[in-house]
Amino acid sequence: MDRKGHMNPDQRKNLETMVEALGKSMAQAWSYFYVLKGMHEGAKTSPSVTQAFPWFLEQVWRAMFDAFFAKVGTLVDGTSSTYSLPNLITLVRRYGDSELRKLIPEAEACMSDKTGPLEKIKNWRHSQVAHRTVRGEAHSFHTENKMGLVEIEGALRQLDEAINHLSWHVLSIHNDTNSAFEGLISEGKTLFAAVATGMDASK
Repeated sequence: MDRKGHMNPDQRKNLETMVEALGKSMAQAWSYFYVLKGMHEGAKTSPSVTQAFPWFLEQVWRAMFDAFFAKVGTLVDGTSSTYSLPNLITLVRRYGDSELRKLIPEAEACMSDKTGPLEKIKNWRHSQVAHRTVRGEAHSFHTENKMGLVEIEGALRQLDEAINHLSWHVLSIHNDTNSAFEGLISEGKTLFAAVATGMDASK
């Protein structure tokens, strides 16, 4: 349902700019996730590579997680100048009519669970990536905010769906931000296999 007729050109432009920026950020977040998944799958199928280069791969893994948490943390940041889901919701609430405002609770739902995966991502970004905090160094923080790739993927899909829920009904825009990067999984496995083959050949 396209409700653009209920907004003036400047309002529509503001929403389109927000949605475009969110699409780019989601695409970057998905690319980081699929690199991590490619490394994970590669390490499972070619464990000799992980055994040979544990320190190097750990640093790459940590760097990718930092990049991922920084990007997704921004997407759920409520700071007024940020391109984020909370600020997209603010624009829809400000510009939309009563029917459009009915869309907001569904989009907000993914952020309302204070023990859910998106909240954990926000915690990692705030306490470990954007800032180095005492809380972030505590053992309890790592226990409470521990996340696996399955949970992280679920959080990303929640965020993607919430953004598209609003952008589709308000602007008739739907962004496929993840399918273009799924090939990074097989590339990661291929890379690990190639390194393992090279190691075997050099023995």
